[in-house]
Amino acid sequence: MLPEHKELLNRLTLERLDIQLSQDQVEKFSTYADLLVQWNEKVNLTSITEPEEIILKHFIDSLALVSFIQGNKLADIGTGAGFPGIPLKILLPEVEVYLVDSLAKRLDFLEVVIEELELKKVKTIHARAEDFARDPKYRETFDCVTSRAVARLPVLLEYAVPLLKKGGYFLAAKGSQANEEAMQSKKALEILGAEIKEIKLFNLGVEAEHRAIILVEKILPTPHAYPRKAGTPAKKPLL
Repeated sequence: MLPEHKELLNRLTLERLDIQLSQDQVEKFSTYADLLVQWNEKVNLTSITEPEEIILKHFIDSLALVSFIQGNKLADIGTGAGFPGIPLKILLPEVEVYLVDSLAKRLDFLEVVIEELELKKVKTIHARAEDFARDPKYRETFDCVTSRAVARLPVLLEYAVPLLKKGGYFLAAKGSQANEEAMQSKKALEILGAEIKEIKLFNLGVEAEHRAIILVEKILPTPHAYPRKAGTPAKKPLL
């Protein structure tokens, strides 16, 4: 990133999220952005490649979840190019982060990011979300699960809720249809043992899309039948 882009990142995180980045954090975000652009030439990671858009639509958008993170173990489902998992990790170095994706090439990119940024306590997991959530090693072990731009909420809930400890939070980053998706999720919430605690609407500026965070709390153990086998939640959502 050029100096003016670092300044823009600093200014926007403070103005729009009330977050003051350290110089080290700014440098990590700068390196991350540079790697994203470089790798995107050979691996399809994102359609957003202009520095100003990366800052606003990837970094700031991801960091909007920071104030809702709880506990010290987080899974980012369908992480793609690392959003929101890597930005959250940069800001919360003490949190153990698992980056889960079904495409190995994306995880190859994330391994380079992790090494270049010298991030600790962060792991990449090559798996379908359903298979990851059925693994006894991970099931019901997370304090927090995040997901951005992966699927509609009834489907996401089946991926995420089984991973959470009782009392854990799932943070679903959504757009203008957040309330509609929440209404469609009543059956899934009941079956999976969770409830929506809050739908937080926020405005990141005229250049950004309308955004919302759906905050879901796990209140009961998830039945062992869920998630169903890979592909089924998307084909037959719990509606």
